[in-house]
Amino acid sequence: MSLENKPLHLPSYQTFVDSTLVLNLPFSVSELHGMMCSYLCAGAATEGENYLRALMGNLNSESVRKAALAMFQVYAISQQQMNNGLNFEFQMLLPEDHTPLRDRAQAFSEWCEGFTQGLRINGIHVNHLQEEDAQDAMRHLAEFAELDYESLDISEEDEMALLEVSEYARIAVLSLHGELTLKTSDHHSHRTH
Repeated sequence: MSLENKPLHLPSYQTFVDSTLVLNLPFSVSELHGMMCSYLCAGAATEGENYLRALMGNLNSESVRKAALAMFQVYAISQQQMNNGLNFEFQMLLPEDHTPLRDRAQAFSEWCEGFTQGLRINGIHVNHLQEEDAQDAMRHLAEFAELDYESLDISEEDEMALLEVSEYARIAVLSLHGELTLKTSDHHSHRTH
């Protein structure tokens, strides 16, 4: 297996939190990762890189450079995972399973908020999507962003429900990426003819 085909994995949630702490971001790393993935999904990778650079502002220290490196590594890994969508390797950067359920549900909701917000920033709305499945996926992700994680019971049912909606969201993102990149490549091919 060549290195190019070897699946890459995101760092742990806590490792990424620690790596980006110096930036004092006004949102969670889950929301940041959702935003990153939305740029990739929208076919706006360069704009996503510019967004990450803007988060660093004018800060210039060794710790900020390390935070920037961590963000760009996560961005590159997510890009590779999305581009290999048929392998279903894509991961959402969320807290580990041993984290309390409410914290995981909050991070999931924040991830979906970052993702849907990023799509809107990139001019992508439900009515821009041709496939009904993609429209439903986007609507569901917007609903997940509004998840009432405070009212969750700490039960086996809620654990399973979070697992199921997280898996659905992961596949929904790949579905949206597939439709949006196909639409982007169709748009570019029509312009070149």
